Amino acid sequence: MRAWIRQGLVLWIVVGVLLSLHARENPFEPVIQPKEDSFIQKNAKDPFKDLDFKLPSTARILKSITITYQNIDGTIGTKTIPIDESIDWHYPLLLTQKGAILNEDVRYWTIKPFQFFTQGSKFYLYTSSSIVRSFVLPSPYRIVLDIEKRDENPSGSVQLGVKYFTKVAVGVHKDFYRFVITLDGQYPYDITRDGDYYIISVR
Repeated sequence: MRAWIRQGLVLWIVVGVLLSLHARENPFEPVIQPKEDSFIQKNAKDPFKDLDFKLPSTARILKSITITYQNIDGTIGTKTIPIDESIDWHYPLLLTQKGAILNEDVRYWTIKPFQFFTQGSKFYLYTSSSIVRSFVLPSPYRIVLDIEKRDENPSGSVQLGVKYFTKVAVGVHKDFYRFVITLDGQYPYDITRDGDYYIISVR
């Protein structure tokens, strides 16, 4: 009876190992691959454009406006803007972001062998090498890309001075290049690949 129980346990262990190996196409490949970072915001809302609303006919002085917003980590914050000015209740109040959304030009830079450019909220990095890992660093907020090392030994930095992306710095480590993108604030972002371009999109 005990021998039968031992045989049953061995069979279940073998089945479990086979199932875990089948779950990955190649169990001997490294787990680290180019990936979407953990800062991807699922089910992101459409960008805000504008909102107009009217106050009741008794309103005469607009004392302040309070905005409630959601942070990247899901917490809720508020910001109150004091105004204390007279208003005409006949006319609606307009809250808008339309005028601040500009048609942004494409800008190109090079730190050999890397070429990159920005367009709006997207950063395009041209390289045939693979990203082996990515992560973020705070203060200032930076996206760090560790890229498969080739024969070149690039180093240097470029001040971008565009919306979202302020600086790029490249350095060499033993087994990889470190490509660091400094942002002008905290943003959810993701990393995708299109041919020889990695696209870092912020929101």
